[in-house]
Amino acid sequence: MNGSQQNSGRILRRFANALKLLPFLACAVLVLALSVRDGRGTQAAEQVTDGISYTTADSEGRPTAFTLTRSPARVLVSYPGATELLIDLGLSDRIIGTVAPYGAEPPAYADAYAALPMLAAPYVPSREEVVALRPDLIIGWSHHFTPEALGDVYSYFDRGIGAYIVPATVRKGAPTLEGTVYPFIEDMGHIFGAEERAAAYTRELEGRVAAVAARTQARRQRYTAMILQAHGSSLYSMYGSTYIIDDIARKAGADNIVDRQMRSVGPERVLGFAPDVIIYVNPKDSTEEEARAELRGDPNLQNMKAVRENRIIIVNFSDVNNGNGRCITALEDIAAGLDALRDESEGMKR
Repeated sequence: MNGSQQNSGRILRRFANALKLLPFLACAVLVLALSVRDGRGTQAAEQVTDGISYTTADSEGRPTAFTLTRSPARVLVSYPGATELLIDLGLSDRIIGTVAPYGAEPPAYADAYAALPMLAAPYVPSREEVVALRPDLIIGWSHHFTPEALGDVYSYFDRGIGAYIVPATVRKGAPTLEGTVYPFIEDMGHIFGAEERAAAYTRELEGRVAAVAARTQARRQRYTAMILQAHGSSLYSMYGSTYIIDDIARKAGADNIVDRQMRSVGPERVLGFAPDVIIYVNPKDSTEEEARAELRGDPNLQNMKAVRENRIIIVNFSDVNNGNGRCITALEDIAAGLDALRDESEGMKR
Protein backbone atom coordinates (compact mmCIF):
# COMPACT_ATOMS: atom_id res chain seq x y z
CA MET A 1 0.00 0.00 0.00
CA ASN A 2 1.48 3.34 -1.04
CA GLY A 3 1.42 6.59 0.98
CA SER A 4 -1.55 7.99 -0.87
CA GLN A 5 -3.63 4.91 -0.06
CA GLN A 6 -2.60 5.05 3.62
CA ASN A 7 -3.67 8.69 3.88
CA SER A 8 -7.01 7.88 2.26
CA GLY A 9 -7.56 5.03 4.71
CA ARG A 10 -6.87 7.28 7.70
CA ILE A 11 -9.31 9.94 6.41
CA LEU A 12 -12.05 7.33 5.91
CA ARG A 13 -11.55 5.92 9.43
CA ARG A 14 -11.77 9.43 10.97
CA PHE A 15 -14.90 10.16 8.99
CA ALA A 16 -16.49 6.89 10.13
CA ASN A 17 -15.65 7.69 13.77
CA ALA A 18 -17.18 11.13 13.40
CA LEU A 19 -20.37 9.62 12.04
CA LYS A 20 -20.61 7.44 15.15
CA LEU A 21 -20.64 10.60 17.31
CA LEU A 22 -23.48 12.28 15.43
CA PRO A 23 -26.34 10.63 17.41
CA PHE A 24 -24.77 11.76 20.68
CA LEU A 25 -24.30 15.31 19.38
CA ALA A 26 -27.91 15.39 18.15
CA CYS A 27 -29.19 14.29 21.56
CA ALA A 28 -27.14 16.96 23.28
CA VAL A 29 -28.54 19.65 20.98
CA LEU A 30 -32.10 18.38 21.52
CA VAL A 31 -31.75 18.36 25.31
CA LEU A 32 -30.37 21.90 25.23
CA ALA A 33 -33.23 23.08 23.01
CA LEU A 34 -35.87 21.48 25.20
CA SER A 35 -34.34 22.92 28.36
CA VAL A 36 -34.72 26.41 26.90
CA ARG A 37 -38.25 25.82 25.56
CA ASP A 38 -39.77 24.34 28.73
CA GLY A 39 -38.12 26.67 31.23
CA ARG A 40 -35.28 24.44 32.47
CA GLY A 41 -32.67 26.64 30.82
CA THR A 42 -31.26 29.50 32.88
CA GLN A 43 -32.42 32.27 30.53
CA ALA A 44 -35.96 30.91 30.21
CA ALA A 45 -36.23 30.42 33.97
CA GLU A 46 -35.26 34.02 34.55
CA GLN A 47 -37.96 35.21 32.12
CA VAL A 48 -40.70 33.23 33.88
CA THR A 49 -39.52 34.29 37.35
CA ASP A 50 -39.34 37.98 36.48
CA GLY A 51 -42.49 38.13 34.36
CA ILE A 52 -46.25 37.98 34.92
CA SER A 53 -47.75 34.79 33.54
CA TYR A 54 -51.48 34.52 32.84
CA THR A 55 -53.89 32.23 31.02
CA THR A 56 -56.43 33.40 28.48
CA ALA A 57 -58.16 31.78 25.49
CA ASP A 58 -57.90 32.13 21.75
CA SER A 59 -60.94 33.02 19.64
CA GLU A 60 -61.96 29.35 19.54
CA GLY A 61 -61.95 29.08 23.32
CA ARG A 62 -58.74 27.06 23.56
CA PRO A 63 -56.72 27.93 26.70
CA THR A 64 -53.34 29.54 26.06
CA ALA A 65 -50.76 31.22 28.28
CA PHE A 66 -48.42 34.19 27.96
CA THR A 67 -45.84 35.86 30.14
CA LEU A 68 -45.57 39.64 30.29
CA THR A 69 -42.15 41.02 31.18
CA ARG A 70 -43.74 43.58 33.53
CA SER A 71 -47.09 45.02 34.60
CA PRO A 72 -48.71 46.62 31.52
CA ALA A 73 -48.40 50.39 31.25
CA ARG A 74 -49.87 50.84 27.75
CA VAL A 75 -53.20 49.03 27.48
CA LEU A 76 -55.45 49.09 24.42
CA VAL A 77 -59.05 48.03 25.10
CA SER A 78 -61.56 47.08 22.41
CA TYR A 79 -64.28 45.96 24.81
CA PRO A 80 -66.20 48.45 27.01
CA GLY A 81 -66.66 45.92 29.80
CA ALA A 82 -62.89 45.73 30.25
CA THR A 83 -62.60 49.51 30.29
CA GLU A 84 -65.20 49.66 33.05
CA LEU A 85 -63.44 46.98 35.07
CA LEU A 86 -60.13 48.82 34.89
CA ILE A 87 -61.99 51.92 36.13
CA ASP A 88 -63.44 49.82 38.98
CA LEU A 89 -59.94 48.71 39.96
CA GLY A 90 -58.40 52.19 39.71
CA LEU A 91 -56.34 51.30 36.63
CA SER A 92 -57.79 53.61 33.99
CA ASP A 93 -54.50 55.54 33.81
CA ARG A 94 -52.99 52.53 32.02
CA ILE A 95 -55.42 52.82 29.08
CA ILE A 96 -53.94 54.43 25.94
CA GLY A 97 -57.04 53.85 23.81
CA THR A 98 -60.51 52.33 24.10
CA VAL A 99 -63.75 52.03 22.16
CA ALA A 100 -66.87 54.03 22.92
CA PRO A 101 -69.29 52.46 25.43
CA TYR A 102 -72.49 50.72 24.35
CA GLY A 103 -74.79 53.62 25.08
CA ALA A 104 -74.85 56.06 28.00
CA GLU A 105 -72.57 55.09 30.86
CA PRO A 106 -73.93 54.85 34.43
CA PRO A 107 -72.85 57.72 36.74
CA ALA A 108 -70.23 55.49 38.37
CA TYR A 109 -68.29 55.32 35.09
CA ALA A 110 -69.38 58.34 33.05
CA ASP A 111 -66.71 60.89 34.02
CA ALA A 112 -63.79 58.45 34.05
CA TYR A 113 -64.82 56.92 30.72
CA ALA A 114 -65.27 60.32 29.06
CA ALA A 115 -61.73 61.30 30.05
CA LEU A 116 -60.15 58.35 28.24
CA PRO A 117 -58.62 58.52 24.73
CA MET A 118 -61.04 57.05 22.18
CA LEU A 119 -59.91 54.88 19.30
CA ALA A 120 -60.74 56.02 15.77
CA ALA A 121 -62.90 52.97 14.98
CA PRO A 122 -66.17 52.75 16.93
CA TYR A 123 -65.95 49.01 17.65
CA VAL A 124 -62.80 47.31 16.37
CA PRO A 125 -59.57 49.28 15.89
CA SER A 126 -57.57 48.80 12.71
CA ARG A 127 -54.32 46.88 12.87
CA GLU A 128 -52.54 50.05 11.76
CA GLU A 129 -53.91 51.94 14.77
CA VAL A 130 -52.88 49.13 17.10
CA VAL A 131 -49.32 49.16 15.77
CA ALA A 132 -49.12 52.96 15.99
CA LEU A 133 -50.19 52.98 19.65
CA ARG A 134 -47.52 50.43 20.67
CA PRO A 135 -49.54 48.66 23.40
CA ASP A 136 -47.99 46.11 25.71
CA LEU A 137 -51.41 44.52 26.34
CA ILE A 138 -54.61 44.35 24.27
CA ILE A 139 -57.93 43.36 25.89
CA GLY A 140 -60.95 42.59 23.74
CA TRP A 141 -63.83 40.43 22.52
CA SER A 142 -63.07 36.92 21.30
CA HIS A 143 -64.20 37.81 17.75
CA HIS A 144 -61.75 40.73 17.67
CA PHE A 145 -58.84 38.28 17.77
CA THR A 146 -59.52 36.63 14.43
CA PRO A 147 -57.70 36.87 11.07
CA GLU A 148 -60.53 39.05 9.74
CA ALA A 149 -60.12 41.60 12.55
CA LEU A 150 -57.02 42.20 14.69
CA GLY A 151 -55.39 38.82 14.07
CA ASP A 152 -55.19 35.92 16.52
CA VAL A 153 -53.67 36.18 20.00
CA TYR A 154 -50.64 34.16 18.93
CA SER A 155 -49.61 36.78 16.38
CA TYR A 156 -49.30 39.27 19.25
CA PHE A 157 -47.57 36.81 21.56
CA ASP A 158 -44.93 36.27 18.87
CA ARG A 159 -44.20 40.01 18.94
CA GLY A 160 -43.98 40.15 22.72
CA ILE A 161 -47.38 41.86 23.11
CA GLY A 162 -49.91 40.54 25.59
CA ALA A 163 -53.44 39.73 24.40
CA TYR A 164 -56.37 38.89 26.65
CA ILE A 165 -59.87 37.79 25.66
CA VAL A 166 -62.64 38.67 28.11
CA PRO A 167 -63.97 35.27 29.31
CA ALA A 168 -67.69 36.08 28.94
CA THR A 169 -67.20 36.76 25.21
CA VAL A 170 -65.99 33.24 24.41
CA ARG A 171 -69.05 31.55 22.90
CA LYS A 172 -68.21 28.07 24.11
CA GLY A 173 -70.18 26.10 26.65
CA ALA A 174 -72.52 27.79 29.10
CA PRO A 175 -70.83 30.76 30.80
CA THR A 176 -71.55 31.53 34.46
CA LEU A 177 -70.66 34.34 36.84
CA GLU A 178 -68.31 31.99 38.65
CA GLY A 179 -66.64 30.85 35.43
CA THR A 180 -66.29 34.20 33.65
CA VAL A 181 -66.90 37.40 35.63
CA TYR A 182 -65.03 36.47 38.81
CA PRO A 183 -62.00 35.03 36.95
CA PHE A 184 -61.93 38.16 34.74
CA ILE A 185 -61.65 40.35 37.83
CA GLU A 186 -59.03 38.05 39.37
CA ASP A 187 -56.97 38.02 36.16
CA MET A 188 -56.94 41.82 35.92
CA GLY A 189 -55.87 42.03 39.56
CA HIS A 190 -53.04 39.57 38.91
CA ILE A 191 -51.83 41.14 35.67
CA PHE A 192 -51.79 44.68 37.08
CA GLY A 193 -50.62 43.86 40.60
CA ALA A 194 -53.96 44.90 42.10
CA GLU A 195 -54.88 41.60 43.74
CA GLU A 196 -56.28 43.07 46.95
CA ARG A 197 -58.55 45.51 45.13
CA ALA A 198 -59.76 42.76 42.81
CA ALA A 199 -60.46 40.38 45.69
CA ALA A 200 -62.38 43.07 47.60
CA TYR A 201 -64.47 43.87 44.52
CA THR A 202 -65.24 40.18 43.97
CA ARG A 203 -66.34 39.80 47.61
CA GLU A 204 -68.69 42.76 47.18
CA LEU A 205 -70.26 41.20 44.08
CA GLU A 206 -70.53 37.79 45.72
CA GLY A 207 -72.39 39.40 48.62
CA ARG A 208 -74.93 40.93 46.22
CA VAL A 209 -75.37 37.58 44.47
CA ALA A 210 -75.92 35.85 47.80
CA ALA A 211 -78.63 38.38 48.67
CA VAL A 212 -80.44 37.59 45.40
CA ALA A 213 -80.09 33.85 46.06
CA ALA A 214 -81.81 34.31 49.42
CA ARG A 215 -84.66 36.24 47.76
CA THR A 216 -85.01 33.57 45.07
CA GLN A 217 -85.19 30.81 47.65
CA ALA A 218 -87.74 32.73 49.72
CA ARG A 219 -89.93 33.30 46.63
CA ARG A 220 -90.42 29.53 46.26
CA GLN A 221 -91.53 29.93 42.67
CA ARG A 222 -89.68 29.69 39.39
CA TYR A 223 -90.73 31.14 36.05
CA THR A 224 -90.07 30.20 32.44
CA ALA A 225 -88.55 33.06 30.50
CA MET A 226 -87.60 34.19 27.03
CA ILE A 227 -84.62 36.56 26.83
CA LEU A 228 -85.51 38.76 23.88
CA GLN A 229 -83.96 41.65 21.98
CA ALA A 230 -85.69 43.51 19.13
CA HIS A 231 -83.70 44.94 16.22
CA GLY A 232 -86.49 46.66 14.31
CA SER A 233 -87.81 45.70 10.86
CA SER A 234 -89.58 42.70 12.46
CA LEU A 235 -86.28 41.04 13.43
CA TYR A 236 -85.49 39.64 16.87
CA SER A 237 -82.79 37.74 18.72
CA MET A 238 -83.36 35.26 21.52
CA TYR A 239 -80.48 34.63 23.86
CA GLY A 240 -79.44 31.04 24.50
CA SER A 241 -77.17 29.29 26.98
CA THR A 242 -73.94 30.51 25.33
CA TYR A 243 -74.60 33.97 26.81
CA ILE A 244 -74.11 34.77 30.48
CA ILE A 245 -77.62 36.25 30.73
CA ASP A 246 -78.86 32.64 30.73
CA ASP A 247 -77.01 31.99 34.01
CA ILE A 248 -78.03 35.36 35.43
CA ALA A 249 -81.73 34.69 34.75
CA ARG A 250 -81.49 31.22 36.28
CA LYS A 251 -79.87 32.57 39.45
CA ALA A 252 -82.70 35.11 39.73
CA GLY A 253 -85.35 32.38 39.43
CA ALA A 254 -86.18 32.36 35.70
CA ASP A 255 -85.42 29.38 33.46
CA ASN A 256 -84.70 30.18 29.82
CA ILE A 257 -86.96 28.18 27.50
CA VAL A 258 -84.78 28.93 24.46
CA ASP A 259 -81.97 26.38 24.47
CA ARG A 260 -79.88 27.88 21.69
CA GLN A 261 -79.09 31.34 20.41
CA MET A 262 -81.41 32.61 17.65
CA ARG A 263 -80.17 35.71 15.86
CA SER A 264 -82.21 38.02 13.64
CA VAL A 265 -85.24 35.78 13.29
CA GLY A 266 -88.77 36.72 12.31
CA PRO A 267 -91.73 37.07 14.71
CA GLU A 268 -93.03 33.61 13.86
CA ARG A 269 -90.04 32.09 15.66
CA VAL A 270 -90.67 34.24 18.72
CA LEU A 271 -94.36 33.32 18.75
CA GLY A 272 -93.41 29.66 18.84
CA PHE A 273 -92.67 30.01 22.57
CA ALA A 274 -95.02 30.72 25.47
CA PRO A 275 -92.91 31.91 28.42
CA ASP A 276 -94.26 33.08 31.77
CA VAL A 277 -92.18 36.22 31.43
CA ILE A 278 -90.13 38.06 28.83
CA ILE A 279 -86.74 39.42 29.86
CA TYR A 280 -86.33 42.23 27.37
CA VAL A 281 -82.76 43.35 26.62
CA ASN A 282 -82.92 47.09 25.96
CA PRO A 283 -80.11 48.24 23.64
CA LYS A 284 -81.19 51.88 23.54
CA ASP A 285 -80.64 54.86 25.82
CA SER A 286 -84.31 54.76 26.76
CA THR A 287 -86.04 54.41 30.10
CA GLU A 288 -87.53 51.20 31.39
CA GLU A 289 -91.02 52.58 30.77
CA GLU A 290 -90.16 53.52 27.17
CA ALA A 291 -88.66 50.09 26.48
CA ARG A 292 -91.68 48.34 27.94
CA ALA A 293 -94.06 50.48 25.89
CA GLU A 294 -92.07 49.73 22.74
CA LEU A 295 -92.37 45.98 23.24
CA ARG A 296 -96.04 46.11 24.22
CA GLY A 297 -96.76 48.20 21.14
CA ASP A 298 -95.05 45.79 18.74
CA PRO A 299 -97.86 44.57 16.44
CA ASN A 300 -95.99 41.32 15.72
CA LEU A 301 -96.13 40.17 19.34
CA GLN A 302 -99.66 41.05 20.39
CA ASN A 303 -100.65 37.40 20.60
CA MET A 304 -98.02 36.56 23.21
CA LYS A 305 -99.61 36.18 26.63
CA ALA A 306 -96.57 37.63 28.43
CA VAL A 307 -96.80 40.77 26.27
CA ARG A 308 -100.56 41.16 26.67
CA GLU A 309 -100.34 40.76 30.45
CA ASN A 310 -97.30 43.06 30.75
CA ARG A 311 -95.15 40.30 32.24
CA ILE A 312 -92.01 42.00 31.00
CA ILE A 313 -88.73 42.65 32.82
CA ILE A 314 -86.35 45.21 31.32
CA VAL A 315 -82.58 44.79 31.54
CA ASN A 316 -79.93 47.09 30.11
CA PHE A 317 -77.95 45.76 27.13
CA SER A 318 -74.61 46.78 28.65
CA ASP A 319 -75.43 45.21 32.01
CA VAL A 320 -76.06 41.94 30.19
CA ASN A 321 -73.20 42.03 27.67
CA ASN A 322 -70.24 43.76 29.35
CA GLY A 323 -69.00 40.61 31.12
CA ASN A 324 -68.04 42.47 34.31
CA GLY A 325 -69.62 43.45 37.63
CA ARG A 326 -72.56 45.09 35.84
CA CYS A 327 -73.93 41.57 35.31
CA ILE A 328 -74.93 41.66 38.98
CA THR A 329 -77.09 44.73 38.30
CA ALA A 330 -78.96 42.71 35.64
CA LEU A 331 -79.33 39.87 38.15
CA GLU A 332 -80.84 42.25 40.71
CA ASP A 333 -83.18 43.79 38.12
CA ILE A 334 -84.51 40.38 37.07
CA ALA A 335 -84.96 39.29 40.68
CA ALA A 336 -86.84 42.51 41.46
CA GLY A 337 -89.06 41.98 38.42
CA LEU A 338 -89.90 38.42 39.46
CA ASP A 339 -90.66 39.58 43.00
CA ALA A 340 -93.08 42.14 41.56
CA LEU A 341 -94.80 39.45 39.46
CA ARG A 342 -95.17 37.22 42.51
CA ASP A 343 -96.60 40.07 44.58
CA GLU A 344 -99.02 40.95 41.80
CA SER A 345 -100.14 37.33 41.48
CA GLU A 346 -100.64 36.96 45.23
CA GLY A 347 -102.56 40.23 45.33
CA MET A 348 -104.97 38.96 42.67
CA LYS A 349 -105.62 35.82 44.74
CA ARG A 350 -106.69 37.81 47.79
